[in-house]
Amino acid sequence: MKAQILVVEDQTATSDLIAEVLKEEGYEVKVVDTLTKARANLSRALPELLILDRTLPDGDGLELCHELRKEDKSVNLPLLILTAKKSVEEKVSGLKGGADDYLAKPFNTEELIARVEALLRRTGKTEEPTILTEGDLKLDKTSRKAFLKTKEVGLSAKEFDLLWFLMYRKNRVLTRDFLLQHVWGYDSGLDLTTKVVDVTLSHLRDKLGPAAEMIVAVRGFGYRFDSRP
Repeated sequence: MKAQILVVEDQTATSDLIAEVLKEEGYEVKVVDTLTKARANLSRALPELLILDRTLPDGDGLELCHELRKEDKSVNLPLLILTAKKSVEEKVSGLKGGADDYLAKPFNTEELIARVEALLRRTGKTEEPTILTEGDLKLDKTSRKAFLKTKEVGLSAKEFDLLWFLMYRKNRVLTRDFLLQHVWGYDSGLDLTTKVVDVTLSHLRDKLGPAAEMIVAVRGFGYRFDSRP
């Protein structure tokens, strides 16, 4: 069994979707629909990750976020805010309010999983492999080297990191925002117009040759690494 996750969401359709997606990944999921119920659950035992809506029947999820960050036992609890409040100002206020990440509705379920994995990995709750292989392509994270068959491919640091994130989450669409955050270190949710992801991917494709066909652009969302059949 993977990590225990508490979801605080009052829209049944959304909470059912989140629970279904996370359970398919092996996570243990509990759902509550108010801040009062969330506080009761958290007082009994802390989960390993909290997914928190902003707009709840009995208040703003940020109130709970502030409370958790003031207590020693929950100050480092990984917390993802998932909400329809998606303006840049709302995202910034959420992150400054103590959230570790911020994902706006409607959301891509594949990216939700990727963000959950990233938060849990940051706190040591999940272990990441050191070798990834797909077809003729192999990445070694320990030596930070890439190989096509047995020939090394010279990648820059960002090219390697970008390819690692895509391969590790193969068959899942990752948005530019996610990649900018986890590869380049930008703050989550900022309205960035930089083309650094696209430019880096262009250079990466040139170096990978035919293997680059596994990297697919998903219009309106981002990029996906497709595994070989």
